[in-house]
Amino acid sequence: MKFSVQFLITTLSKSTQHVSIFIISVILSRYFTKDDYGTYLHVQMIANISIWAFLLGIPHGIYYFLPKAHDQRNYVLTTMALIGSIAVIVSGVVFFNSVNFSELLNNPRLKGLSYILMCLIFVQIPLTVFEPLMISVKKVKEFSSIELFFNISFFFAVATPVFLDRPMLEILWWLAGMYTFHSIIVLYCAMKIAYSFTHKQSDGDKITIKEQIKYTLPIGLSMNVMELSRYVDKIVVSNQSSPDEYAMYARGAMEIPVISIIANTLDNLLMPSFVQAYKDKKIDEILDIWHTTIRLMAAFIYPCCLFLICSAPLLIPAIFSEKYIGSVIIFQIYSLGLLSRVSTFDIIMRVIGRTRAIFWITLLSVIVNISLTFLFMSFWGLIGAPIATVFTLLVMRFLYLRAITSYFDIHIKDVFPWISLLKSLFISCVSAVPVLVLYQYSFNQWVHLLIMGCSFSACYLILLKVIGSITEQDKQSVRNIIPNKFGWII
Repeated sequence: MKFSVQFLITTLSKSTQHVSIFIISVILSRYFTKDDYGTYLHVQMIANISIWAFLLGIPHGIYYFLPKAHDQRNYVLTTMALIGSIAVIVSGVVFFNSVNFSELLNNPRLKGLSYILMCLIFVQIPLTVFEPLMISVKKVKEFSSIELFFNISFFFAVATPVFLDRPMLEILWWLAGMYTFHSIIVLYCAMKIAYSFTHKQSDGDKITIKEQIKYTLPIGLSMNVMELSRYVDKIVVSNQSSPDEYAMYARGAMEIPVISIIANTLDNLLMPSFVQAYKDKKIDEILDIWHTTIRLMAAFIYPCCLFLICSAPLLIPAIFSEKYIGSVIIFQIYSLGLLSRVSTFDIIMRVIGRTRAIFWITLLSVIVNISLTFLFMSFWGLIGAPIATVFTLLVMRFLYLRAITSYFDIHIKDVFPWISLLKSLFISCVSAVPVLVLYQYSFNQWVHLLIMGCSFSACYLILLKVIGSITEQDKQSVRNIIPNKFGWII
């Protein structure tokens, strides 16, 4: 199967996960009280950090070890045993520390949720091996189909008890049951793959547990820090506020799914070209590909950023109800972080082998974010947290940029196509003017947003055509790496 087809299939299946989570957040924010919803989000945060922060990088090691293992069956079985052991240990530690979590997050209700936390973590950790295992044995279609089923069943596992008007705890148990079923399917697929290897590879390597840990532990440590960096502002906000205030903050501190999906797709589609240019040591070609990525990202992200900021006073209440009107300013500040999201900083760092730098930069960003969040919240209350996070993102991306330019021995002014960036920003700002004018009028919320969106899009596309912040070469670069049937979109 062509790489681009495989990529689009996996991207589509993953997109349903983002969309499902977003829709569920809309449903639950309207269904729960803010205190219930804040507690639900606390449970999910503890589970997510526990699941991804203590895997020792083992799932990522599958990509590296499985294809070259001498005894592939034994490798798969050993990996599943390791993951199972981690699931037991981590879920047990969380169970016995539920009181500490309730104090850290300033939510006494977490003390009574130790059993559900233990179950959610125990049954979700085995799911982390599913993607690397299926991709490594080239079962992309099967993986995408099952992943799609997982994402749809996740939606119904929450929507069904909501429809039946069940309490928060029962909804969490529905989720635990659904994840248990998913884990059984993953275990079945893993055993099927393991016993499909009937012959040992004569030219393969003997993989010991010590060798696995030696390779995956640095990855795991980096993952620990990166996972913590995603939640550090939310942990501090929880510690400094009540569950209902945290719920309001969490609804503002979010990213609309389509933005991350398209941005990540652009990143990944162009990365193979970058990798090839890097292998060939063609610095000029690397810069050309980098500029293409930046121009395309800016042409998409800048208008999204400006429209979201301008429409937020209507958008947030329309999506999450009027009780989250206080989330508007948080969402607007958070959206400003999109302005620096125009380059594939961390992916490029991995390609050039600066993984140690990623670890230290991410660790520094966690420390800076914690410090600034406490400081800014003491000055400005809840809105201090998104200000600290946006500033931290800016610092982190600047440090990435310094590391990359230092490696390539080029000046920052040669990295960004500044004129194209300014054009995209100017076009986006001008396109926001009709939105601000239309905001003064009174319509049905959704009709109002639709009219604002259409006027913004029409204005932006016309100006983009006239001023032209992206080149025909940029468009052709994307056309070359996607299936021909989708070329017309570009």
